[in-house]
Amino acid sequence: MGPAASVQAGTVRHAIARALRAARRVLLVAHVDPDGDTLGGTLALALALRGLGVEAVVGSPGGVPPVFAFLPGAGEVVTALPDEARFDVAVAMECGTLERCGAFAAHVSRTPLVVVIDHHESAVPFGHLNDIDPQAAAVGELVAALLETLEVPLTPPVATALLTAVATDTGVFRFPTVRPATLRLAARLLEAGAPLDRIVREVYENRTPAAARLLGLALARMVVTLDGAVAYTVVTDALRREAGAEGEETVGVIGLLRAVRGVRLAALFEETDAGVRVSLRSRDGVRAHAIAARFGGGGHPGAAGCLLPGPLPEAVARVLEAAAEEVRLAALGAGAARPVEEGLP
Repeated sequence: MGPAASVQAGTVRHAIARALRAARRVLLVAHVDPDGDTLGGTLALALALRGLGVEAVVGSPGGVPPVFAFLPGAGEVVTALPDEARFDVAVAMECGTLERCGAFAAHVSRTPLVVVIDHHESAVPFGHLNDIDPQAAAVGELVAALLETLEVPLTPPVATALLTAVATDTGVFRFPTVRPATLRLAARLLEAGAPLDRIVREVYENRTPAAARLLGLALARMVVTLDGAVAYTVVTDALRREAGAEGEETVGVIGLLRAVRGVRLAALFEETDAGVRVSLRSRDGVRAHAIAARFGGGGHPGAAGCLLPGPLPEAVARVLEAAAEEVRLAALGAGAARPVEEGLP
């Protein structure tokens, strides 16, 4: 962010802080298919607000995946609210659009003041107050800045939630989105009592036997194409049954695909009740978010996702076609300069 952008962000952040301090009841919403960043950010802010005497309700359309059940306050997260529930302020945490609020979209839309906190380039500023910074490595960075503006202490539970947000969205500080400020924040959170070793163990080293079997089956079905530039695999309902896996047990698959030598784009296709969920990870100039945007999704240049209707083979073919175009542009050096919106259907 340049100086002007920093001033604007600071002004918006102070306005958000004033609104939250004045509120009696706040709804904080994590996005559908929640990850560690959106959950860590919402829970950290909720804990801080409760410390100020504000009633804070955390809603997650997808609940809390088992790997994040250790987060402070995770047991109080709700997946639905009665229609008559009312709030003074609604905070959409890392929800790029109102639709990403899932079952809570109606509650958010009728709240008098809507706050959007996000770090995705594809984020739509649909709130009354929008703190959006695509240069932030994680939404946890923006929440940490907001807590500083609120002048609330970094307690061990708050620090744990924030470090989970930052660590998971940076691949434990391995992604190119990591800045010096990211590591300085991590150091502050460690000093405040956040246990990085436990976070890594809970999220990355706590795989069930069924999840381990599913990982092996998924990797055994890996396809490498486009002269080695793209690697993908498909997780079907049948594959889950074969592994004895349930729910969100594909953690780690996409990262291992991306780790294959020469691969510039990794893709994971998952059959779900809602359609074909596509996760994308990229490097070396290939823009994952540009591919996802073609299908109504979003994210970052290095990590993005989208949801396509079936059938599965058709969804795979459509994404691979878009991937081939993006890999070609990256090879020509044009990918970074081309706006994401160009050529979208």
